[in-house]
Amino acid sequence: MENANDDQRHIGKSDIDAAAQHTGKNIKGYRPEEQVKAVNQFRSEEAQKEHEKALKDDPTYAARSHGNEPHPGALVDKELKRVDEETVRKMDERKRNA
Repeated sequence: MENANDDQRHIGKSDIDAAAQHTGKNIKGYRPEEQVKAVNQFRSEEAQKEHEKALKDDPTYAARSHGNEPHPGALVDKELKRVDEETVRKMDERKRNA
């Protein structure tokens, strides 16, 4: 079980197995000391990917992640993106039904 602060020192066998399964890397082939490094690197890469995806998908994410209120332009961008996605979804449904 992970710590709330993600500062857990002991990485269990299940964590190593999960990281090996999801990365495609042979984490189990490392020596035990290096397995911890490999799992931590995997976690850090995953966190970075999630952060980049959130920045790309949500115009208000950057401001909110720093504890600020988003700029009105970012709120408008978020609403426009939602409307565009809804429009595309409706068009796809019409094509499938036609």
